[in-house]
Amino acid sequence: MLNYKGLETLYWVARFNSFNKAATHLNTTQSSVSQRISALEAELNIKLLNRTPRYIHLTDKGKIAFKYAEKFILLNDEFLSTIAGSENHIESTIRLGTSETIVHTWLVEFIDVIYREYPYITLDIIINITPVLKEMLKNGELDMVFMLDHTCDFDCVQHPLCSFEQGLLVSSSFGKNFQSKSKVFNFRDLTRSTIISYPKNTHPYLDLKQQLNQLKLLEPKTITSYSLTTLIKMTEEGMGVGLLPHYSVLKELREKKLYLLPTDVHLKPYHFLCVYTLGSDESVKHNLADLAVNVSNKAMSKLSQQFNSEDFYLF
Repeated sequence: MLNYKGLETLYWVARFNSFNKAATHLNTTQSSVSQRISALEAELNIKLLNRTPRYIHLTDKGKIAFKYAEKFILLNDEFLSTIAGSENHIESTIRLGTSETIVHTWLVEFIDVIYREYPYITLDIIINITPVLKEMLKNGELDMVFMLDHTCDFDCVQHPLCSFEQGLLVSSSFGKNFQSKSKVFNFRDLTRSTIISYPKNTHPYLDLKQQLNQLKLLEPKTITSYSLTTLIKMTEEGMGVGLLPHYSVLKELREKKLYLLPTDVHLKPYHFLCVYTLGSDESVKHNLADLAVNVSNKAMSKLSQQFNSEDFYLF
């Protein structure tokens, strides 16, 4: 009888190059992972792994076993889907990582669709920034992420999700103090203001910095945070000009807590991807990715219509 658990464990140890990360992914202990590998090697009477203090290498026989282990994992998923009669009845927990921008726009709609169409799937949701989400996905701590378009140095599947344009937003109290002859907020006005934005190593600020450098203008005073909720709150309090994705603050715009500034400052939109790793629950993740694409497209179209149907500008 082939040791499926051992093959599955071998696959994840080799994929992560780590016993500890494989244990996290398989929801077990590092000692249990070591025991499974040892048992598989004893059963097959061959050595599958060579270990050094820094690396884990598959032996030639181990590479063959790895390829078949991957096939067995995929076949197991397919079998569970078929035997259940419908993928909608598969019991599974998907650890989903997402950016806060998604939380402020269409994540709730996505969760609602999942629980209606796949009632046996449980979502375990983590909110964080793209570099952290990508690393957690790579290490097996997450199964799927909604993150900014980013280069991935590991095997994964990527689906384009949605794009967000950035606007310059202010509170009404800030607007009373701002006067412009042209009534258009420009880059020079920006350098004389306090900017509320994501940290200086992120896409929005790097794009702004590049354009300021091209115009030979100094960077403005900046207050930064990775938390979109914090950025919105500081902008509402009149602490400066918020450089924010305006679809994420539609509620605040409607309630007249924030206003858009007419501006000739145009920054590049940033794009989000749905990314998941191959292996366990692959058919489930594939279906959830398709749903995420559909939900995001519909939600963004709706947000665009709502945004364009009203006037949210300060003057």
